[in-house]
Amino acid sequence: MISPQSTCNATGFPAEVVESVADRLICIEPDYREHINPIQLRRMPRILRMGLASAQICLNRANNVSPDAIIVGTGLGCLDNLEKFLLEVLDHDEHVTSVLPFINSTHNAVAAQIAMLLRNHSYNITYCHRGFSFESALQDALMLIEEKQAKNVLMGGIDECTDDFMKLHGYLGYWKKPLSNLRLLADKSSGTIAGEGSAFFIISSESSPDLPKAVIEGVHTFLAPKPFDENNVAQEIAQFLQKAGTDRQEVDAVILGLNGDAVYDRSYWALRNNYFAGHTEFMYYKHLCGEYYTAGAFALWLGSVVLENQNIPDKTRLTRKSSRPIRYLLLYNHFRNTEHSLILLKNGQF
Repeated sequence: MISPQSTCNATGFPAEVVESVADRLICIEPDYREHINPIQLRRMPRILRMGLASAQICLNRANNVSPDAIIVGTGLGCLDNLEKFLLEVLDHDEHVTSVLPFINSTHNAVAAQIAMLLRNHSYNITYCHRGFSFESALQDALMLIEEKQAKNVLMGGIDECTDDFMKLHGYLGYWKKPLSNLRLLADKSSGTIAGEGSAFFIISSESSPDLPKAVIEGVHTFLAPKPFDENNVAQEIAQFLQKAGTDRQEVDAVILGLNGDAVYDRSYWALRNNYFAGHTEFMYYKHLCGEYYTAGAFALWLGSVVLENQNIPDKTRLTRKSSRPIRYLLLYNHFRNTEHSLILLKNGQF
């Protein structure tokens, strides 16, 4: 996980949380020369560096397993490179001086570059579904495994924050004025802090003693009607949990996608106060990574860390500590109260 926190080289949750006073959170990037050929790095755009490095680190920790499929979710793709390519075409009277910006401008460039790096000719696909991008990639990975078309799938979510993206969405009121990310929920204004990140996972059909014991029980996405109806979301969650063979009484912890927006956070607070059982612990994470289309990837990383260590970091906790072990953990996220996603994790040790 490459994120605005020191997560890249950490095997668990970082000991210290990085505080930033800004309207966006920028990734703390590793020394790419340790993971990518320095000759290739010279002309490689930033988003490809992040994607290739996080994928390589993921594979190294999984004992360099050879993936049967490579699946990537991205909301913006290589938008910065696309802008550079189009500006070059405009500046040079519709002539192209180099094909490299064009090659690196497509949304599937990250997945393609990973395949070329690994010399992997297996199933390779990229999903670009706005707030559903990462969850769509995860659903595809689970279906491949369920249909026995793959045993090990390398999948991830990646987005980078560009200046033009900040400017254009700033006109729509997406962002807050610069403030400390650790005071995100204390600020009651509209808007949030932008973010970015690159997370990759090995989704396997078989458990291994060397890998974390997080089991994905299910993924569900849905569009919520406007105006927001709390009962509609609660019904979707109840049906999802029932299909997974459990219910809200067995959910020990919930990771909410709270982003500090006073308008769109209401759905999270409503569920916390009115739906789940009294023993359920609540967490949040977007003060650590910011808001972006594939922020659900950070939540999945955080959920797997919590299940493996059986400990909720204080900087992510919304409620008091419970002595109850964490068996079921639910991730609930939405993008501006329109695109809602649910991921249910289970501790495989129980």
